[in-house]
Amino acid sequence: MHAHNDLGMATANTLAAVSAGATSVNTTILGLGERAGNAALETVALGLERCLGVKTGVHFPALPALCQRVAEAAQRAIDPQQPLVGELVFTHESGVHVAALLRDSESYQSIAPSLMGRSYRLVLGKHSGRQAVNGVFDQMGYHLNAAQINQLLPAIRRFAENWKRSPKDYELVAIYDELCGESALRARG
Repeated sequence: MHAHNDLGMATANTLAAVSAGATSVNTTILGLGERAGNAALETVALGLERCLGVKTGVHFPALPALCQRVAEAAQRAIDPQQPLVGELVFTHESGVHVAALLRDSESYQSIAPSLMGRSYRLVLGKHSGRQAVNGVFDQMGYHLNAAQINQLLPAIRRFAENWKRSPKDYELVAIYDELCGESALRARG
């Protein structure tokens, strides 16, 4: 089976072919290939294991680095939303998603980032909620109270709206210092 991704279905068609009895399938790293590309090794391998129970022998934590090397050799950037290996695939901003994720890591992400040698990344932006603010600042070593969270949330949303991106950690610290005061209780560690 040799699938092209013209309709965005190369992985699905490859898995369907295996389900129908195909014993050999072609894949490429990152789905690189002619036209819209081919079935991506990384998604087909995980699909075979997760959906069809076929053991592939693929060492999934090694795939992000392999994909990066192939992308560099091909002089192509990896799409930030490339399944499994893109920069944003384990990133969460939305208040509802982050709140659920903090309660149960499988609630909004069916694939554990650790499978790919990665971890969840929480970012703050215009869709973030109080739990996301608390979670991100907690990861940075800041233990916020409810009043501080309520002060920070609108400022973080404004930042994201004005700059059209999530604030970086040092910018979050600056927002914190500006709104909560450098003398405010800040417990590290």
